[in-house]
Amino acid sequence: MADEIGVFRDTRAVLVESIWWDDRTDEVVWVDITAGLLHRGPLDGAVDGSDDRVVELPPPLSAVQPAAGGGYIAALKDRVVLLDADGRIERDLAALRHRHDGMRLNEGKVDPFGRFIVGAMELTTDDPDAAVWSVDPDGDVRVLGGGYGIANGMEWSDDGRTMYITDTATSTVYRASYGPAGELGELEPYLVGRSSDGLVLATDGSFVNGLYGEGMVARWSADGDLVEEITMPVPNITSVAFAGPDLDVLLVGSARENLTEEQLQRHPLSGGILRLEPGATGRPIHTFGSASIA
Repeated sequence: MADEIGVFRDTRAVLVESIWWDDRTDEVVWVDITAGLLHRGPLDGAVDGSDDRVVELPPPLSAVQPAAGGGYIAALKDRVVLLDADGRIERDLAALRHRHDGMRLNEGKVDPFGRFIVGAMELTTDDPDAAVWSVDPDGDVRVLGGGYGIANGMEWSDDGRTMYITDTATSTVYRASYGPAGELGELEPYLVGRSSDGLVLATDGSFVNGLYGEGMVARWSADGDLVEEITMPVPNITSVAFAGPDLDVLLVGSARENLTEEQLQRHPLSGGILRLEPGATGRPIHTFGSASIA
C-alpha cells in the first residue's frame, strides 16, 4: 500500500462504519452509527461532506447494504429494515432478539447468495453474548452462531464456500465453511492477536483490515501472513473498503468515540474517512436479494 494518506471526508462522525462503493449511483456509502446518519457522496466530493446526500435514520444505524430494486437494507439497534432509493425506511423486515438490552447490532454484509448477515456487540458487559444472524429476502431469520463479544468484519471467498468473521473482543479473525444454504461451520482462528475491526478481501486474495486502537491498517496474505502495515493519523480504525469505478482506492473509516479531548486534539481527523492507493483492487459488493454466484 502506498504511504501517501489523503482525506476523503472530515465530518467528525462519532463512529464511521459500513463503507462501500455503490456502482448503481457511483457514490461512496457510509454511516455514522451513533448519529444514525446515512451518507452517500461522490468519491471526489467535498472533504467537508457538503456534496453528500445525508439521511437521518433511527440510531444506532450500524450497517447499510444494497438491495435489489435500487434500495438498501439496514441494521438498526435490534431490527433490520428496508430503505427505498432515497434512503428512507420503507418497511421493517426482521426483528432480532438480543440476550439483554445492553447490546446492539453491529457489522452487516450481504453474502454471495443474497442474504444479509448481521452480528451484534456487547455495550455494557464483557460477556460473549452476541449472536450472528442470517436474514433472507422474505424476512426469515436464522441464528448462525453465538458467543461473540463484538461481531465484526465479514468476508467470503469467491466461491462462497468460506466465510471470514471477526470478533474484535478476542482480537481474532475466524474462518469457517459456508455454503449456498447459509450454514456456518466450525470457527477456526485465522488472524490472531490484533484488534481487528473492518475487513475487506482484495482480488489477489489478500486481506486488508483496520486495527482499532492501534492506528494501523494491515494487509495480510491469503495464507494469513502479515504483509504490510500503514500507520494512520487516527487511533480508532473502524471500516475499510475499496471504492471508485475500478475499486482501486482504499477508504479507511475512523471514530471519535472513546477518545479524550486531549487525544482528539492530537488526532483531529478522528471521525473522518481517509484514503490510500493500495496497489490492489477490491471486488464488487453483494446485493441483498440477488445471488452473485449459483
